[in-house]
Amino acid sequence: MLAPIGMSFDELAAHGPVKVPMKYRKFEEKGFATPTGRIELYSTRLEELGYDPLPYYEEPPESPMSTPELAKTFPYVLTTGARIPVFYHSEYRQLRKLRRGAQEPRVEIHPATAEKHGIERGDWVVISSPRGSIRQRAVISEDMHPHVIHCEHGWWFPEREGPDHGMWESNANVLTNQSPPYDPAMGTYQLRALLCRIERA
Repeated sequence: MLAPIGMSFDELAAHGPVKVPMKYRKFEEKGFATPTGRIELYSTRLEELGYDPLPYYEEPPESPMSTPELAKTFPYVLTTGARIPVFYHSEYRQLRKLRRGAQEPRVEIHPATAEKHGIERGDWVVISSPRGSIRQRAVISEDMHPHVIHCEHGWWFPEREGPDHGMWESNANVLTNQSPPYDPAMGTYQLRALLCRIERA
């Protein structure tokens, strides 16, 4: 791994960090890491494996359209998992310097949605799905669609008693579903297209 910089491990340890120069336009020499060596909008690898080589849309298994009865109780589309820049998934909540950058779990909602439910910026909000409920602080954002709720994921509170450190109180994983159906090509379950409801805590 160190061969490209011409140092042994001991030399690197004695020297400290080394910035490897950025090399641009490498594709002009070797192409891209695809079977054709080109950018593939039509995926030859997926085609080889028997899957559709082009992107396509499929309605999620839990949505206002595929489960309209459930949507009467849980009328909003839940999305989770956007990155919080100071953390890596559930890691680093215990580091004070990083925690100052994101002290509490936040849920983003559109102003019209917030007004409908009597929610103001900074209120604690309860977000519920058919699988459970969590609490997060409200962030009112015009960037959100009025029918979409965005919860932060990975939350736990190192300052609270162990062993669980309050991880079930605000972690979006409580709301998500790891049951089938799974994506036929990737094997994943739904994390970003589920149904939920919100209310002021």
